[in-house]
Amino acid sequence: MAVWTPGRSGGRPLSFQPLPDFTAVAGDPDEFAEAVEAAMAFLVPRVRLEANTDKAQLGQAVLRRALAHYGRGRATSLRGLAALLSDLPDGVSEVAGAPRIAANLARSLTAAMDNDPLFGGAGTPVDPAVLLTPPEGKRARVSVISLAGLRSDEQRQSFVARLQMEVFLWFKRNPVADRPLGGLFVMDEAQTFVPATGGGVPSVRSTTLLASQARKYGLGLVFATQAPKALHNQVPGNATTQFFGLLNAPVQIAAAKEMARAKGGEVPDVARLSSGEFYVALEGGAFVKARAPMCLTYHPKAPLTLDEILERSRGPAPRPGQVPAILDVSSS
Repeated sequence: MAVWTPGRSGGRPLSFQPLPDFTAVAGDPDEFAEAVEAAMAFLVPRVRLEANTDKAQLGQAVLRRALAHYGRGRATSLRGLAALLSDLPDGVSEVAGAPRIAANLARSLTAAMDNDPLFGGAGTPVDPAVLLTPPEGKRARVSVISLAGLRSDEQRQSFVARLQMEVFLWFKRNPVADRPLGGLFVMDEAQTFVPATGGGVPSVRSTTLLASQARKYGLGLVFATQAPKALHNQVPGNATTQFFGLLNAPVQIAAAKEMARAKGGEVPDVARLSSGEFYVALEGGAFVKARAPMCLTYHPKAPLTLDEILERSRGPAPRPGQVPAILDVSSS
């Protein structure tokens, strides 16, 4: 197991380049267009362009053309993009007032980078394959990413969005052909990253993309939440397997019972389940009670303190290799 601590240099820092590697896809128009759209999905929430208004749509149009122009120059620095936007070359966009719109976007990007260094790509970028590398002599790698070093939900959401796109693009380039799954991406407190009311949350677009597309390439997803109704509807809609553990809040108990009835079953004692007991429903089937180990790895009864997290993260750094792996994103 390897523990990663984005935002904490005293542990095992983790960062990614904020923009895709346009150089790697420059020769393929379709791949290049996908890279531009991946960058748009990451940047649009951070520059407040997600609204369905004329101002936001004009801003998106200018940003998309500027990204394509910038990517054709095979550059990947977010500060370089901000510099381009601050002095937009002639002909990049045909939108009236494009230079003024671009200058405003440059200011927003610069402010976002100053407020959130990880958003700007601070630190040494990590090859996503490193997160998925089994140790020598082992069959799997468990990478636990602690978000305790990130100050706000927006920083955590932005980091997770970039992580998701890096892992997804890696699996697209390295699809699994010899087994059903090459890895699992586990998200704790998933409602933070893909809430039902997701406007303005940086990680919603990347998470819903994974929910609908990741399985084709051999990447499995696990969404863990104590508030199933708080999740975006594309998450349960794309889930082939669902687990219910012990629930205490009346509103969540009612939600679980409603979801179970929709699948033709019941979860009568979901408020009285003991440790290791779950209700499980496979695709097309009703919920049945099952007992399972609490975790695939050992963990103490109480959450680790920040100092303990940092201490455990200081082990030998893994090296790129082959999957399978388990990638666990935790708020603690």
